[in-house]
Amino acid sequence: MRDELFLRNKVPMTKSEIRAISLNKLDLTKKDKLLDIGAGTGSISLEAALTFPQIEVTSIEQKSEAVEIMNQNIQKFEVNNIHLIQGSAPEGIPDKEYDAIFIGGSGAKLNSIIDFSLNHLKLQGSLVLNFILYENAMSAISYLEKADLANFEVVQVSVAKWHALGKGHFFKPRNPTFVISAEKKG
Repeated sequence: MRDELFLRNKVPMTKSEIRAISLNKLDLTKKDKLLDIGAGTGSISLEAALTFPQIEVTSIEQKSEAVEIMNQNIQKFEVNNIHLIQGSAPEGIPDKEYDAIFIGGSGAKLNSIIDFSLNHLKLQGSLVLNFILYENAMSAISYLEKADLANFEVVQVSVAKWHALGKGHFFKPRNPTFVISAEKKG
């Protein structure tokens, strides 16, 4: 989905190219339950819900301005398979199993969110995390390397978009993003 389709405010949003890679790594084709932690504007939840209508999406976001814009996007796209929760992770997340978990925001609770995710991810379920800060990515990598996971992978993605400037053009860079993915061994 094009980024321009989403209603926006100052809340960060996972951009289309990173979203495409992250959704690919989540491998939602035969999955029933997706958990989106730190949902922000809801771009991951919304694209997943629209692309895979069989999926029940649970999204949690603590910031009220993010919940407000995500609710507006849910109404705009007329999505009915997203359950949006305003609350903190992991405390506010429903205690059930998920086929796929996306972590787009963690505040200062990264390790406890990872622990919750690993304890609530079904066998062979997909876990994907996105970071723009090197320190947060390295913390997650170090923590996840100690877990018993399959297909553990870290990619760093840099995207630059074509823009006009005077009589010419240039590529305007976006924040490089770390995409971490793994599967729970089954």
